[in-house]
This record gives sequence, structure tokens and C-alpha cells, in this order.
Amino acid sequence: MAPAAAAQSVSGTVQGGAGVGSGAGPVANSFVTAYQAGTSAYGSGATALASTATASNGGFSLFFDCPSTGPPSYVYLVASGGNDGNGNNSALKLMAALGPCGGSIRVGPPATVVIDEATTVASVYALAQFMDAVNPQAVGTSSANLIGLENTFGAVQNLVSLGAGTAPGGNLPAGATAPVEKLNTLANALAQCVSSAGPSATGPAPCNELFCDAAAGVYNASTGTCSLPPGAAEPSDTLKAALAIALNPGRVDVADLFTLAGKATVFSPVLGAPPTDWTLALNFVGAGLSEPTSVAIDGAGNVWVANYNSAVSELSGAGLPLSPAGGFTGGGLEESFAIALDATGNVWVSNEQSPPGVNSGLGSVTKLAPDGAVLSGASGYWGGGIDFPVALSIDPAGNVWAANYGNASVTKLAPTGTALSPSGGFTGAGINFPVGLAFDSAGSLWIADQSNDNVSELTPGGAALSPSSGYTGGGLDLPQAIAVDQAGNVWVTNFYGDSVTELGPDGAALSPARGFTGGGLASPGGVAVDGGGNVWVTNYHGASISALEGRGASSPGTPLSPSSGFTGGGLSEPFNPAIDRSGNLWAANFAADSVTEFVGIAVPVTTPLIGPPQRPEPALRGRPAPLGGSSGRTP
Repeated sequence: MAPAAAAQSVSGTVQGGAGVGSGAGPVANSFVTAYQAGTSAYGSGATALASTATASNGGFSLFFDCPSTGPPSYVYLVASGGNDGNGNNSALKLMAALGPCGGSIRVGPPATVVIDEATTVASVYALAQFMDAVNPQAVGTSSANLIGLENTFGAVQNLVSLGAGTAPGGNLPAGATAPVEKLNTLANALAQCVSSAGPSATGPAPCNELFCDAAAGVYNASTGTCSLPPGAAEPSDTLKAALAIALNPGRVDVADLFTLAGKATVFSPVLGAPPTDWTLALNFVGAGLSEPTSVAIDGAGNVWVANYNSAVSELSGAGLPLSPAGGFTGGGLEESFAIALDATGNVWVSNEQSPPGVNSGLGSVTKLAPDGAVLSGASGYWGGGIDFPVALSIDPAGNVWAANYGNASVTKLAPTGTALSPSGGFTGAGINFPVGLAFDSAGSLWIADQSNDNVSELTPGGAALSPSSGYTGGGLDLPQAIAVDQAGNVWVTNFYGDSVTELGPDGAALSPARGFTGGGLASPGGVAVDGGGNVWVTNYHGASISALEGRGASSPGTPLSPSSGFTGGGLSEPFNPAIDRSGNLWAANFAADSVTEFVGIAVPVTTPLIGPPQRPEPALRGRPAPLGGSSGRTP
């Protein structure tokens, strides 16, 4: 006989509205529904578990059964409509993402829940990549990405306290910082609409302004009308508005949203000036982070970081330290520069140097088990031409490749660490001071070369595919990092050119003569491609993140980020980024001994990353295009 379904009860209040600036108040007659997120496709399959209407004090209680079979179920609440004392408002729609049904996994729901603008902002940002754009109260994930959905609920409770309805969350790890002022400012912008009778067809209204700003329109404060960019449409409720802002944080009307938020204050502290964008980013410390350089994500969503100060750090998807206070050490870790994970979760790290008695001081490669235990002996591996290795990549067969800055070569190691390349490494094909590696779907290796401003290509066996001078053009100017997208196009950051180069699968330049510029590109270092083909870049001297539309968009190379890039989150000399299964982007801050997480900003990627990035299938549905009519962020 099947086990009995577990009974669940959730009680709380719906609060909202700016009123006259005296603080949030109860929302009466709001229809509150508990949903179970779907598990068969993105943005679909959600099931209503129970519904009720709020009392005059905003209070509600819900009772339902947690499923007794199948995958873990994740519960969120949506409050629709109601009156906070300023009239019935059909555009009011607020959200709180609770977590696993019954609270048996990770962090369960609190005894009582507040649903307000702050919980709405936190929930929407964390769940953005799992929400349907047309009907955002529909949340679902691919059956292949349950862990991605699970980890989003941890991000919610880092951003906001569900029991208090205020930021930051009570589960924020020690030493971590949350974007409290920015989240509160966004919540105040939503509150102007919540504390009203809804949009107006005859004149100005807070909801009209919010919806226009969220659609990147130009709002006329005198008439209450909106001039929209081509292809854009205004949202019709506060939940849709929050999702539009979360998915297009650099293209909405940033300044006017700030002005709208300042008309009355419910949540504080707030920003004192308009931000560069409306991204929400968390910053984490500890776990041995010390001059961190590169990031990789494992299959559970845990974050692995190579530290130049000779250690490896591990954080959970919620930012909790999983490695010791000094990080994982030993195994030859020394001036660790790059990190990659194989399909079984083993951790590979390149060490730019080594003790004089190990490979004559010319560096090594360390292998750690998923629990951090050393698998490569006391000194690591150094055969096959290892000579100041500064980049790593793993091919589909599990072989590990290292870029050797010291002798202009590439090393290939078997999963056991046995050298598969000659004693001097693989050379030719234009390889000269290689600094970045990436594999395409055919198993060919692409190499960013600094010295000759070129890109090289090798077969899976190490034979040259590119000419002796490598591939050139497209703005290559001190290439720094490289990534291959789903269609085989190659994206390279140019540290000196403040640009990004795109090459086709045949090595021909697809970007302009100066490369793609704008979007805050400033001494760009690391690069990653998300599950939708968008290109994400860390700006080492810009203390920012840039995003570009990918080749599948109508205007490849067009910035998705503002002219300053996406900022905040403690970015300081950010190195190589990585994207996780929840759509969060992680970047290591070399100068701040920390890691930054931009919440829900990118299309999820299957991890660990082997070859070109792939989104966990089935494909995302309902993803809105970036404003301006491009389909770059839609599958």
C-alpha cells in the first residue's frame, strides 16, 4: 500500500501597498493559491493544491496534502487581487516561494508566511528561468533539472525572510551580503501599484508607470500613456512586471523605476541614487577563498573555485561553505589558476607553478575527488609537456587538456593522469602563449592565443586544424578566454580591445574588425555561454559583467547589459564566470577573496560543463525575448 500523503498547512498574511508612506498594510479579499511546481517542462505543469481568500486583516490559512510519490514537490504561493484600503486592484499579484512540500529537503517553509512586494521580488528573481512569461504564476522545470529548481528556493531565502517579508533572508551564510537596498527599492516600485485601484485608461496611475517602465517604454506622467519600443508589450499585473524586470534588468527604464519607488517608502533601507541596472547579486566569502580565479559548477549545483593562493574552495548552491576554512589543499596545489569538473564530479585544477623539485617548478595538474580528497598524489600530474598551465578543459571522453603558457603547447592527460601528448605537448596550428581552451560538439579543441592575437584549433587527437598562423581577424586583441556555443561558434574575450570576437565553426570572423563592443566591456577576461546561447563576460578592470546576444539572435553581439555592464554584488577584478542549473551566474573576485552570484540572470546550463553548454531538456518555453525584438534570450 502506498504511504499516506503528508498533510501540510501554511498560514500567513498578504501585505502590501505604499499607502501614504506609513508602511505596508493588510490586503483583504486577496485570492491566495498554493501551487506545486511542475516537473515535466519549463514554465508549465504547476498544480493548484489549495486556495482561499484573505480576511480583512490579510490573514489566510491553507491546508493540502504533499504528494506521497514521485519527485520532490516544491510549493509557492500567489496572491491575486485584493484591497489594501486604496480600492480593489485586479493588477495586484504577489508571490512567495516556500520550498519543498513538508519541509523535508533543504529549508522548509516558516510557520507563518508574509506575501508582499519583497517576497515577490526575491521569488521572481530566483525562479525567473522557470516561470512562464505569459502566465508567470505557472512555474515548472524539466524532469532533467529538478536540482536546478530546488536550488532556486535556497536563493529566495538568502534574499528575503519569508516569515517577516523583509530583506535579507535569515538563511544568508555568515559573512555573505545581500542586495538589500536594491531589493527594497524594487519592492517599493511594485508597492506604488499595489496600493492603488489598478491601472487607469483615462490618466496617470502608478500601475501605468510601473508597467511602462518594465517594458522599457517612455512614460508620459501627464497623460499616463506609454511609448513602447518595437515588439514590446506592457505587463498587466505586478507579477508580470517583476518578471519583465528580472529578465531584462539592463533594458528596462532603470531611472524611472527608481523615481517611482521613491514616491512612498514601505521597505527600507533603499538606494540613494538610481542603479546602473536592476540585477540582484549576492556575495559570499569563506571556504578558503583567497585570490580566487576560476569557477566550475558540479551536478548538484555546488560551486567549486580555484584559488591562486594554492587551495580549492567549495560552496553549496546557496553559498554555504562546504570546504574547510582554508579550502582543500595538498596534491600539488600551488598558484592554482583554472578549474574544471569531469562527468563523474572529479575536480581538476591547473597549478601555474610547482616546487623546484616537481617538474622543475613548471607547474602541475591536481585531481580531487568530489569530497575534496586528493587523487593525484602529493605533487599532482606533470607529464605531456606541462609548462605553466593556465587553463583547463575536459573533452567528452573525460580526457583533461591544459594550456601551457610557458612553452606554447597544449597537454592532454587521460582520466588517470597519464600523459597522452608528447613530452613537449601538442604544438603548431598557431599555438603561441595559449590562455584559454574550449571544446566544440565534435570534440575539436579551440585555443585562445595571446602572443599572435589568434585562435588555434586541434583535432581530438591533437593534430592541427587551423593554419600555422591560427585563425585571425574579428577584433582579436590579446585574447584572454574562449567559449563555444551550441552551434559551434567561438567567442573570445579581448583584454586589450575591450571587445569580444566571434568566429564561425570554420574559423572565419563573424564579428566586426574591432570585435563586438559596448555593454560595459572593459578589459574583459572570462567568458561563458548560457543555455540560450547568450554570451556572458567578466570585466577584470571594469568590476562588472557584460552580456551579449548570441548567434541565434537577430542581432548577434548586441549588448544585453547597460553601458556600465551589470554591477554590484561585490565584484572586484572578476575572473572566469560559470552558469549553474538554476540560471545563476557565478564569478570569482580575485581582489576581494569572494564569489558573486547574479541571481536568475541566465538561461540554465547542464553541469558539469563538458563541451558546449546545453540547457537541461526539454527546452525552455515561454521565455520572453529581450526588449528590442531580439530572440537572443529565448530558445
